[in-house]
Amino acid sequence: MNKSLQLATLLLAAGLSAVAQTSSSSSSSRLYRSGGEWIQEITGSMPASKIVKVKSSAGFIKVEGGQQNAIVFTIREHVRASSEAAARRELGHLSYSTIGTGDTTTLRADCEGYNRAYIDFEVKVPRQTTALSLETKGGVVSAKNISGKVDASTGGGDIQLDQIGGPVNVASGGGTIDIGKTETDVRVSTGGGNIHIGSVGGRLIASSGGGNLNIGSAKLMNLETGGGWIKVNKCEGTIKAATGGGTIDLNQIDGIAQIQSGGGGIKIGPIRSGMQVETASGPIIATLAKGTSFSDSRLETSVGSIIVYVPDGLGVTVRAAVEIARGEGISSDFPELKITRSGNIGPREAFAEGSLNGGGPILHVHTATGNIEFRRQKNN
Repeated sequence: MNKSLQLATLLLAAGLSAVAQTSSSSSSSRLYRSGGEWIQEITGSMPASKIVKVKSSAGFIKVEGGQQNAIVFTIREHVRASSEAAARRELGHLSYSTIGTGDTTTLRADCEGYNRAYIDFEVKVPRQTTALSLETKGGVVSAKNISGKVDASTGGGDIQLDQIGGPVNVASGGGTIDIGKTETDVRVSTGGGNIHIGSVGGRLIASSGGGNLNIGSAKLMNLETGGGWIKVNKCEGTIKAATGGGTIDLNQIDGIAQIQSGGGGIKIGPIRSGMQVETASGPIIATLAKGTSFSDSRLETSVGSIIVYVPDGLGVTVRAAVEIARGEGISSDFPELKITRSGNIGPREAFAEGSLNGGGPILHVHTATGNIEFRRQKNN
């Protein structure tokens, strides 16, 4: 076979291959005007696949799982133009593709270089989809009712997920992240937006450059924000939470807690295991719970008072100190706690030591300026 015939054969094979990648999809389109925009809407369907990828240079992405056995999509190309003819010229600069190869289906849109143009995706996939990958450089990303894993990213928009069966890994350049219910591990990050998580079946890792973190429940948690507040309803295992300057409010904690704030108050409990709690400025309120897993703990603030609620039946050994006391400095509902003070006039130090409920793990409590109170918590 001569070289010319070989080249022609290869080109023909490549062309047939390209057709095979797209021939399984069917679509229709229409052009209409909405306000100051012209929108070209393309609807179509493709055979189902295990992996679905959706990527757009600008625009929102919405994916929903259902009972259908195919991938059904709607693509909307948005441009601004004074007439239909001008709109068609602008649309000519945009592009999209729908390609199915093996176990993967990819929907891609490109409007790079056109600031007034963007492309949205609405996609319905089988709920049994094993992996979903969503990416846009600017726009909202949402997905729900997916049994597999979900990876999602946006350059600055919000991310919304719910009813996800597999692992979740999402990131936004600065938008809010809102996740309802997931069955396993979740990792989320945003450059500065708020994070709201309902229920996580595994471990949660969440970070924001400065937003608030509002968390329902998870098995394990690692939470961080540059300056917002952190609120947790329930953590079944260990938890780490840190903020550069906001308050921290942790409700039901079953594992060990490591908590730090650069300048906000901290409220924790009931907590069953040990804790290391520190704030540069602000009060601390800790409610201990009965159990056998409590271990050596420390509560410390530079400026602020500390209140500790100890239930009957939980034995702890207290070592507490106030450097500059206000009033009595240290007070207690437990007569077995021995309290001493350095003097009676002006700023003074106060110390307390003793075994509560028979003693047990050591509980260090310290404030540079403020008061310390030990209160009996009977209903826990």
